[in-house]
Amino acid sequence: MMASWPMLVRSALGWVAIGIALGTVASACWLARQAGAATALQGKTLSECRLKVVGDPRSSSFGYSCVVDVEDAATGTHLARVSATLKEEPLAGSELRAVGSFAPLKDDDWSKSRYMKGEVASARVASIVDERRPGVLSLQGVRNRMLSVIDPQGSEARALIAGTICGRTTELSGTQANEMFSCCGLSHLVAVSGSHLAFIAALLEFAMGRLRIAGVTRRALLMFVMAVYVVFTGGAPSAVRSVSMVGLASAAVLGGRRPHAVSGLMLAVVCMVLLNPGVVFDIGFQLSALSVLFILVFAPYVAYALRVVWVPKSLAEVMSLTLVAQWATIPVTLPVFGELSLIALVSNIVVGPVMTALLVVGLVTVPLAALLPSISGLLAPVELLANTSIFIARAFAAVPYASIGADPAWWLPLAAFGAAGVLYLIWPRVSRAPACIAFAIACAACALHVARWTAFAPPSVTVLDIGQGDSILIRDGSDSVLVDAGIDEATRRALARNHVWHLDAVVITHWDRDHWGGLPEALSGVQVDRLVVASGAADALPPELADLEESMVEVRQGDTLHVGGFTCSVVCPSSKVSDEENAESLCLDVSYDAQGESLRMLLTGDTERDELEQYADQVGDIDVLKMGHHGSRVSVSSEAMAVLNPELSVASAGEGNSYGHPDPDCVRIAEESGSLFICTKDVGDVTLYPEAGVPRVCVQRGPMGS
Repeated sequence: MMASWPMLVRSALGWVAIGIALGTVASACWLARQAGAATALQGKTLSECRLKVVGDPRSSSFGYSCVVDVEDAATGTHLARVSATLKEEPLAGSELRAVGSFAPLKDDDWSKSRYMKGEVASARVASIVDERRPGVLSLQGVRNRMLSVIDPQGSEARALIAGTICGRTTELSGTQANEMFSCCGLSHLVAVSGSHLAFIAALLEFAMGRLRIAGVTRRALLMFVMAVYVVFTGGAPSAVRSVSMVGLASAAVLGGRRPHAVSGLMLAVVCMVLLNPGVVFDIGFQLSALSVLFILVFAPYVAYALRVVWVPKSLAEVMSLTLVAQWATIPVTLPVFGELSLIALVSNIVVGPVMTALLVVGLVTVPLAALLPSISGLLAPVELLANTSIFIARAFAAVPYASIGADPAWWLPLAAFGAAGVLYLIWPRVSRAPACIAFAIACAACALHVARWTAFAPPSVTVLDIGQGDSILIRDGSDSVLVDAGIDEATRRALARNHVWHLDAVVITHWDRDHWGGLPEALSGVQVDRLVVASGAADALPPELADLEESMVEVRQGDTLHVGGFTCSVVCPSSKVSDEENAESLCLDVSYDAQGESLRMLLTGDTERDELEQYADQVGDIDVLKMGHHGSRVSVSSEAMAVLNPELSVASAGEGNSYGHPDPDCVRIAEESGSLFICTKDVGDVTLYPEAGVPRVCVQRGPMGS
């Protein structure tokens, strides 16, 4: 007899209450352990401890960073887990004696993320006194042997093999291949996850079938090998979740019960969270759990809907996996990465089988190559597959708008997961005509949105809120130019929220990092045709922008750039620049005058009052002044303001910056001249639209409204 809705609701609420209680207790215990570990390190030096390297190191500008378990050298007692920085790369699994010091974690986002992963401090290693590497016959020793055979530093293909077979992505993370895989939505094919274990299971099932191993022995051996492989590859939470589900399914069968995948997923997730509450902050764990849940629940329905609209069954089943996985994970990945792959569906269909072959062939050939090093060419087939995967990914990544920057709205998770809940409750029968109409409407809406911002964007100048840096967007219709690119990924996010996917040019006023540092990140989601710098500045091009060297153009005073109806005249520098001085910043007089609408704005880079007074007479009366050097104390003078007479002065500065920008003296001078002063740290993006009379000003937030 079916239970009534009130009974089901009461049961659900009861389980929720139990879950909250258990979660609260588990979190309290975990926090207590973290606090105890931090206390245990107080007063300790590295020379008093043994450090055991956990997982693979990551290359950084400071050397190599890795996670280490700290033990008391005298007693062998485990003290804590910390993040260590070393000058030389350590082998995973090594035990180190070192000289250096511990430091408490700072109050910043990076430190908070490390704390949630179980680390309670950081360790700066000055030198390694002794290193004990794992034994040849140990699991880590076998892995190190296989990695030495693969030689991940040898090529991108070798790095891809190491990541796919052994779970080591240290070398892959710094390659163009990794960027291509990310652009095409293929990164999940490299990460050790349920798909890896599924193929290991298939290989084992084949071997055990030949050997006629069955029953409990078969399941126990299968579970043991998969658990060993998870540990072998680093024990990523997503892989632990997968092997836990396999173990629960096996236990259900052995207990005479029918395994239920969704229940197994939920139980595995709950157990992992109770044992280690910090795992909920691991993005790999989040993406794995969400994608598997949606695949289990919605993939059959989506495949059925695709078949209704004439998609062949085999293709519909493959497409449904990618579609529902993106549906589940986009609300998580967009806020974190700010990038949306538009070609993921096609690239997964094409590259997926090649990567599957790479995994299967690699699982056989790499161990053989490690056991039989005298036989050359064993890795040739898997290397061919790796090169093929990279070649195809690079071809897909070269497609225009294969990946675009996207800044998610606050309602995106509600919409995505709310739609999932509604679909689960209604589960409607799909009819061909309504499905085709709905698909056409969705495509038309997307096309109109893209056309709106790529071909018909209104003329505007936007001072982007990107923290302690400069970045100004000038656009009109299909033309767009970015003046400076900030310091970090905030610029990519700012371009995404302003629907910018292509730039005709990026103008870098000078080589201070807070003016160009965000460009490498921006290039991952935005196409850039040209790089424009002051005459002489090309000689100091940062290595990170080497890909733009061939498209670089130098300009000087008197030159002009055209952006739709905007004319950008170079007013400074007047001669060839010699270094990175603020005084040599490239400054633009930006003007628009068409159809009775006008706007005049001066972009001053990092120039200050001495330079501003020199070219103010040349510029004359303007509507808007972009303050130089983030509104510093010496960025402007009363004399210059009297000549320029701007109605609005805008400074770009980061909230809580240590420089005190904008300086009160700068604000006072602007306001005493009759100019309204605003700063991006207070109002967000500042957008100016040409209009008859006075330009229209819109801000992202704050009392001005729009």
